[in-house]
Amino acid sequence: MNYAKVNGLAHRLKLFKAKASWQMFRQNYGAVFGAAVIIIIILLAIIGPWIAPYDPAQQFSNKSFQPPVWNIGGSFSHFLGTDDLGRDLFSRLLHGARLSLFLSAFIVFVSAIVGVLIGAFTAFLPPILRSVVMRVMDLMLSLPSLILAITVVAIIGPGITNAAYAVILVLIPQFVKITQSGISQELNKEYSMAAKLDGASQNRLLFKHLGPNIVPAIIVQITFSFSTALLDIAALGFLGLGAQPPIAEWGTMLAESRSYIQYAPWTMALPGLAIFLTILSINLLGDGLRDALDPQINQ
Repeated sequence: MNYAKVNGLAHRLKLFKAKASWQMFRQNYGAVFGAAVIIIIILLAIIGPWIAPYDPAQQFSNKSFQPPVWNIGGSFSHFLGTDDLGRDLFSRLLHGARLSLFLSAFIVFVSAIVGVLIGAFTAFLPPILRSVVMRVMDLMLSLPSLILAITVVAIIGPGITNAAYAVILVLIPQFVKITQSGISQELNKEYSMAAKLDGASQNRLLFKHLGPNIVPAIIVQITFSFSTALLDIAALGFLGLGAQPPIAEWGTMLAESRSYIQYAPWTMALPGLAIFLTILSINLLGDGLRDALDPQINQ
């Protein structure tokens, strides 16, 4: 069998796996629902500044605590109501979605790049050094992500930028573990050993043979890390350690409205619902991607 036939078979096998993964994802209605909701939220975040009826910081002092349109006293001019300062909640939710989603995407992007590089480098270290690095990662992972993020922010100071740095630091060990363990497993497989015997360099082995086989696991981890980043940023904002007022951020909106939950519950319910729905949808999408892309589950 010549190389052309081998390459053709390999290409058809990849297409078959891709079609099988897509079919499995489509049959997971929870994942499809999650993907649809996330797409809608992302679109709203992108076009939010153009469809928001008001500036998120604009105050209408004579319209404080105006209820949503479906409640008595509500108005279509502020159909989701206003907060204690008379700011339009729909406008603030749209701008909050933009900040929360884009900041979480940046956090996950940086965490994934740094974590994958560290994990790939660690996989080729001598066993003793590799063990030291992984024990440090295990120590960081043994702490709840929010507790670790709060500790970091308490050291470097509050603010949206420092909160992002803290969450990046929290998420890096997850990518290090997945990358290092994935590469280590692939190195012990027959195709990897055959490539070594064939004279493949370490870079060629990593990027052509090992990398593509751990990409599905990294994609799944990116999805779950996104929900973790979103939740941690919101929690830090709620605790006063993240975004500071008057910035429209979902966690900060929760913190500002907690004193009024008894007589203006919509001011807290709406940002809370936005956080819940977004994280639920991301987790449903992540479960679907894991089922479709994880080769061990597919087997």
